[in-house]
Amino acid sequence: MKTFFSLAFSLLIISFGTGCDRAFQDVGEATIEVVGPNPTVALVENTIDLELRVSSVREVTQVHSNRGSFAKDAGSGLWKAPISLSMGLNQIIIEAFVDDGPTRVDTVSFFRLTFTHESVPNSPLPFTTGSHSISLIANDDLLLVGGNAGAGDTASLDAHVLHPGANLFQPLKAFSIFPRVGHSTTVLPNGKVLIMGGAVLGDISVTTDLVSPVELFDPSDQSFSPVPFKGDPIRRMYHTSIIRLVNGQPQIDLLGGRGDVQYTPAPLLGIRQDLRSFVFRNDSLIALSPAVGPFIEPIAGHIQTALDGTSLSTGTRFLVNGLRFDTEMKPTSFIMDYASPFGIEITPTAPMNEPRIRHAAVQVAPGVVALFGGRAEDPTVVFGTGELFIEAANAYFTLPFAITPRFGLTATRLNNGRIVLFGGFDATSNATDATDFVSLQVE
Repeated sequence: MKTFFSLAFSLLIISFGTGCDRAFQDVGEATIEVVGPNPTVALVENTIDLELRVSSVREVTQVHSNRGSFAKDAGSGLWKAPISLSMGLNQIIIEAFVDDGPTRVDTVSFFRLTFTHESVPNSPLPFTTGSHSISLIANDDLLLVGGNAGAGDTASLDAHVLHPGANLFQPLKAFSIFPRVGHSTTVLPNGKVLIMGGAVLGDISVTTDLVSPVELFDPSDQSFSPVPFKGDPIRRMYHTSIIRLVNGQPQIDLLGGRGDVQYTPAPLLGIRQDLRSFVFRNDSLIALSPAVGPFIEPIAGHIQTALDGTSLSTGTRFLVNGLRFDTEMKPTSFIMDYASPFGIEITPTAPMNEPRIRHAAVQVAPGVVALFGGRAEDPTVVFGTGELFIEAANAYFTLPFAITPRFGLTATRLNNGRIVLFGGFDATSNATDATDFVSLQVE
């Protein structure tokens, strides 16, 4: 396994090329600061008035960019220029010239998108819920499994489906076998849904509250059935589950979560920092051993979302972010590359603008991941914001609209490209039936 570390990012200026390759900086070299607009916020305008503060002990004589030249405003002393933005990532290369001194070259990145956002007044959810799962299954149906009415409350056996064009989730003919919260659901290539992990209540104190058995949902007859399992039991919640094709065979990977971190000689509840892989063969789940770790960070309530791949099982690189559980909670964001010839490679990324946990995320386009909601380390701070991670810039951009603030929600990208956000918990840890529809055009 190889680990790579990226250069630290300034919140305002990303410097590269001649701007950061010098062994030393001339005292007369200019410094460039973006005054407006804020480059950490995604923009909808096709033209912006870019304002820079350019400082030097020498006289700054000219400021140019690859999108036009700047003029100095006599009143404010700022350098200003109208800049046209194309859709997606815009990297503006800025050159500042000083009298009888070196040229400073820096780059500032802006991201332009268009969006629609609607908070639905009459929610398709017939009840309030959070810590549930939503899966896009056959015929564009949405499958809802589990959840609870309060962040620490008892899990439900709820199993509902929302048909395209319907106004309300409808109960299935059968309940799930086990009540679950904080579980994961994985849609297999055959269309069946594998349900793994979770717990019988949201705030557990012992490992016996974890749900170890695995079950399978079959959309053809709306049935739930137990899955024979080989290997150490699955004892985790608030983990992530992904599916990848490995040598032509689907492999399911579970990452992190709160659960049993010891197994033997006795169970021990903690934050897992491992990756376990499984194959589903002949309607049985088989654990591959040993688990990968402990190089994986101790994380739970995080997201893991594909950066590449356009269909089920084709992703090889995944964005992971959330809060790392250590002696104190710390923000973390990294990319896991499963396709490297050297094994799994982990590359740290720039930090989120607002570090969060128990949020939801979807891939919007290759190299673009949108995340929504969540809460801060302080559980009373619940976010009504979203962010875009842009791999090409190694940066996060705050979305220019607000959603209903909540954590423990789900985000699902529909086949028509729309993103739907369901449920979650408010700042008082009570579940909500809030539903938001979002469309993002980033290319």
